[in-house]
Amino acid sequence: MNDIIFKQQIKEDIKLIQEKIAWDNNILKDEYAFNYWVLSNLYNLDEENCSNYITEYNDKGIDCFVHYEEEKELYIIQNKFYDENTQLNSKEVSDFLTRPLSSLNKNEYSRSPDLQKIYNLAKDDVDYKVFLHFYISNENIGSDCLNIVNNFNEDGIFAELFTLNSIHDKYYGESYTEEAKLNISLTVKNRGTYLAIRPDEYQLPNMSEAYYVMAKIVDVFKVCTTAEKQKYPLFEENIREYLGGTSGINKKIISTLKDPKERGNFFYYNNGITIICDSAKADSSKIQITQPQIVNGCQTVNSIVEALKNNTQMLDDFNDVYVMVKVLVVNQKETSFYRDIVRYTNSQNSINEKVFGATLKPFSKIQEKLKDYGILICVKQSDKFQFKKHYSDKKSLGKILLKANSFSNDFYLFNKLTELQMPLETLLQIIGAFIHDAHFAYTKKSSLLKPTSKEYYQEFSVKIADKLTFECMAKLIIIYKRAEQDKKSSADKRSPSAYYLLNFLGYYLKNQETDLHEFLKSTPMEDFQFIYEKLNSLPNKYIKNYNEKYTSEYNNTIKQQIDETLMDQILIDHLESMQEHNSEHYTKLMKILTKKDN
Repeated sequence: MNDIIFKQQIKEDIKLIQEKIAWDNNILKDEYAFNYWVLSNLYNLDEENCSNYITEYNDKGIDCFVHYEEEKELYIIQNKFYDENTQLNSKEVSDFLTRPLSSLNKNEYSRSPDLQKIYNLAKDDVDYKVFLHFYISNENIGSDCLNIVNNFNEDGIFAELFTLNSIHDKYYGESYTEEAKLNISLTVKNRGTYLAIRPDEYQLPNMSEAYYVMAKIVDVFKVCTTAEKQKYPLFEENIREYLGGTSGINKKIISTLKDPKERGNFFYYNNGITIICDSAKADSSKIQITQPQIVNGCQTVNSIVEALKNNTQMLDDFNDVYVMVKVLVVNQKETSFYRDIVRYTNSQNSINEKVFGATLKPFSKIQEKLKDYGILICVKQSDKFQFKKHYSDKKSLGKILLKANSFSNDFYLFNKLTELQMPLETLLQIIGAFIHDAHFAYTKKSSLLKPTSKEYYQEFSVKIADKLTFECMAKLIIIYKRAEQDKKSSADKRSPSAYYLLNFLGYYLKNQETDLHEFLKSTPMEDFQFIYEKLNSLPNKYIKNYNEKYTSEYNNTIKQQIDETLMDQILIDHLESMQEHNSEHYTKLMKILTKKDN
């Protein structure tokens, strides 16, 4: 992990929080805003509500707290937003593990009556868990700090110290949050309408527990509405999510269900639904399922909801309409068995390794954070549909367009939703063109989201957030968007090549031994607009000269290894020509590129 870049990412996030929560008088202090950052990014609290859980100032060692009532979990938190040179000493850790509990146990914590009330409930309930979480934004801790935490021993109370590296893992991986739970039932007509595979009972050692159920579609409808009401992610692990009711297949499903003469045949027309779950239990009247996840049949399920949602006579009209539901008990979802279930049950839809690669949590974090700049990254196949649904009203769309255009600062003008969207794969190509070269962007696309590719997926794609902060990614996206826009209006529909333009910029900076992240971070959008105007002719010059030198066609040229000698010569000639014909622009460009007055 690159500590410097992640620390810069935290600072970027804090800056955005400070702009959003301007009404909190203390928010301009980074060390105070860090409380907002921890609560919103590591515990999934809404930024607007974080102030209700911050107790800093006269706090008796507590900066903030989080309470998950249903889970019976209370988190008491201390945060230290330190630079890399400030060391955490053992006394600070020791005080945190003693002072808050002492005050709370005496019922004397007046800084937050809510926290005191929650703690009073927790200490008298054996099912409650209390966590003492200490966060420090560097790796500079005294030798005794970890020993103090590890040796902490009090019933029902758990202590943990998080340094920058472990904060990074929480930020890009699992966050503390209340885990939604769901128990459902599918009624069965009789024992003859389901098949149970119980390996232990039936002496089937090579099989896994499973149930094949002739389920009522009314039950499926109830499962969906219950999950929605409880905010349970029923399709969280599903690779092929709902793409809308307008596709051809979905229209046919809905029309079949709405036709009284045809709906009875629905069971025979449909391939069914596949559910994985933590546990299941069947008898002659129902199948009880714990923690269901639909991994195949999402289109079917959502089309059932669409067809039944406004029907006031649902129980009468659809009482004898069935669908096949396959229930598989899979206790560990992060396994090859789970992945193979998803792949094979979706085989008719060509599920491949790239789909699994894109589901990794760091990519979801990138999607979430780039929204702060008005950029919508499509990670899942359903994201386009979900974005269309979310930004369907003018107010929501206008708000995110304003955010994107404010960041772009007139360099590129966003006019519609589709212009805000970008596939994850394209983002990876953009970053690859800048950090590596255009050849990487054009030829390695197929490997960027392939988990089995160590060089391109494991060492590059998964780690891009350790190379650039989200603001830096957004700047590269704007440059790419502008180049693509100009290419569409060019005479040959090919100039400038966005990947080659980013290649030239990254190549020049690396030759000057300039840190790419620091350059992106410190260069404002108006300077990038100037850079673009002065360098956007370079890709066409390179491709033209390459074609002449190697007698190559355009489509072949862009896939070849970069000729750095040719690139060097084009850069030298271009800059010398600019210096000769427009010294003022040359001086300004050099000042931007080198961060010096030349």
